[in-house]
Order: sequence, then structure tokens, then C-alpha cells
Amino acid sequence: MMKTTDTFRLLLLTAVMLLTSLTVQAQDGVIRRNTTTTTTRTTKRTTTTTRSQQDRVVRPHKTTTGTLSITSSPTDAAVKIDGEYMGTTPLTLRNRKAGKYTVTVSYEGYDSQTRTATVTAGKTATCSVSLKKKQIQQQATIQQPAQRQSATTSSSASSQTFTVGGVTFKMIRVEGLGSPFYIGETEVTQELWQAVMGNNPSNFKGYNLPVEYVSWNDCKEFLSILNILTGKNFRLPKEKEWEYAAKGGNKSHGYEYSSSNTVDDVAWYWKNSGDHYLSGTDVDWNWDKIKNNNGRTHPVKTKKPNELGIYDMSGNVWEWCEDFYDSSGSYRVFRGGSWYDGAWYCRVSCRGNSAPSNRVNNLGLRLAL
Repeated sequence: MMKTTDTFRLLLLTAVMLLTSLTVQAQDGVIRRNTTTTTTRTTKRTTTTTRSQQDRVVRPHKTTTGTLSITSSPTDAAVKIDGEYMGTTPLTLRNRKAGKYTVTVSYEGYDSQTRTATVTAGKTATCSVSLKKKQIQQQATIQQPAQRQSATTSSSASSQTFTVGGVTFKMIRVEGLGSPFYIGETEVTQELWQAVMGNNPSNFKGYNLPVEYVSWNDCKEFLSILNILTGKNFRLPKEKEWEYAAKGGNKSHGYEYSSSNTVDDVAWYWKNSGDHYLSGTDVDWNWDKIKNNNGRTHPVKTKKPNELGIYDMSGNVWEWCEDFYDSSGSYRVFRGGSWYDGAWYCRVSCRGNSAPSNRVNNLGLRLAL
């Protein structure tokens, strides 16, 4: 009995120990599998991250743009790229997409030229253009001060014509405002300014364009030299003379602009002074639109004259007058509006003012006598 019981107990103990051993092995197996799985997943994540970082380091940035440099003779020529105005020479355009571009270079009084420029990624392409003067019949020769000729004069009942240094200009007789006076048929051109002064300060270059970028003080110096050359007494118009002449004098029809109620008939202003006619009203005036449209001055006598045969008294460039703007005595008057301005400023009644030393590219002058 005792042996049987001992044997039974021994068997029972052996079974318990065997069962315990299997449970531990099973638990160990689970732990080992979880541990192995976790370790493997962690390793994969780490490996993936490392490869991503290596990709960012190894993969180089590919350059797809280059630089286009454009020069011309003469300088300050207008540049268009694929028909879009980009500025004036010398001009450097960076970050241009690699490829071929059509470059058009133009300058008032010269034949424009068109070239094809190829931009290569990471490099600078150059485009150098030498413009040729247009063949214009009877074009006056611009002479330096040391070569100036004697001035000559011819007269009729309604005008006087002067030639200075080979450059001819006409003065229109105006009656009905006290004593008769004469006023320039056109704004002073760059050709005349150069013949008298020996230089051309204008931003927009062209022999038959109105001179601009001249201060009131500059104009007084110009008049002093012109009077020495001609023996006359040329001057800036008084403001009341300017407005009377702009309205058409004693032949006036009372138009809002100089000889018309339609501004486009008589004036170069913000909407029509560029390559394309801009839409909208003065409320839509926008400098970026004007600049991108290549807004600029235009040759004199290309719009309709007024009742007295005077051109551009509305638009193209503002014109200095003799008078102070007000009693403060600090600013001088200018009149007429410009290529840059809205139609409202081109009315014959509109006034502007500036310091006599100020120079801008939409302000010039007209002679009086």
C-alpha cells in the first residue's frame, strides 16, 4: 500500500513537473516570437529611415535655368522677349528657363532687329545688337555746340520758322489775348535740345521725340543759349497763354481736350502710349500695366492738331510754364498731361506743379516768343 501510494505520488509529481515544463516552454516561445517580431519591425523602420536620408543626400539638384544678357548700340533700346516688353538695354535676365527665345530690340529712329537666343541651363547666353539708323528723307543733322550754324528765320502772317544748328522749328501766332504772341507748333524735340545744348538728357531716346527729364532750371539755361544763337527772346509760356493756345485761341470750339472731346484723337496717354491699347477707364490706371505695355513718349505731330495748328497740347509730356503754382513761390506750373497719365490730366484745364529742380521722364517744354 505504501509502495503503491509512493508510486502514485511519484507519478503525479512527475506529471505536474512535465506540465509545468511545457507551459514554460510555450510562454518562452511566445515571448521569443514577440521579441523577434518587434526587433525585426524596429530594424525595418530604422533601415527605411536610413535609406530615405541617404536618398536626400545623394540625389543632386538639377539646374534648369540660365541667364540671358542683352546689349545694344545705341543703349537704352527697348527689349521684347517673345513679344513681351522686358526693359531697356543693357539688360540681364536671370532664372530664364532653358530654351530658345525670340529677342526684338528697337530704338526710336533706328531699324529694329530680331534675334534668336538660346539659353542653356547653368550658363549665360549673350545677345549683342548693333542697330542702324532709319533712312529718313531730309533728316536734320544734330551738331555739337562748337559746330553750330547761324540761326535763320522766315515769317508768314500766322507763323515764324527758325533754323538753329540745322534743326528747323515753327512758332504759331496767337491773337486775342492782349498783345499777340507766338507759341511752339510742337513740344521742344530732342533734336533741337541737342543742337542747342550739345546733350540729350531724355529717358526715351529719339530725335523727333519730345525732350524730357529736364527741370524748369534746365529749361531756363536752354532758353538763354537759344536766345544767344537766334538774337530773339524765347521763353516759357505764361500759364494763361498756354491754356488759351491749348483751347484753340480765338478759334476755340470749347473742347475738353486740345481740339477734341475724344482724348484718343489728340493725346498720347496711359491707355494708348504703349504697344497695345489698354482697356478700362482712369479708375483702372495701373503702373504695372503701363510698364509691361512699354508705355512711352511718341514723335511729335502724330496726333490731330488743335484749331490753331498746334500739336500735343494734350498728352505726350507735361510742359513747364513760367509761373509759380501758388503764392508760396516754391513750385512752378506745368500743363497738358502725359503718356503716363489718365485722360483726366490731359484736359486743357488741368494744372500740375513741381519744384523747379525736379526732372522726370514725362515732363518737357514748349517755346513761347
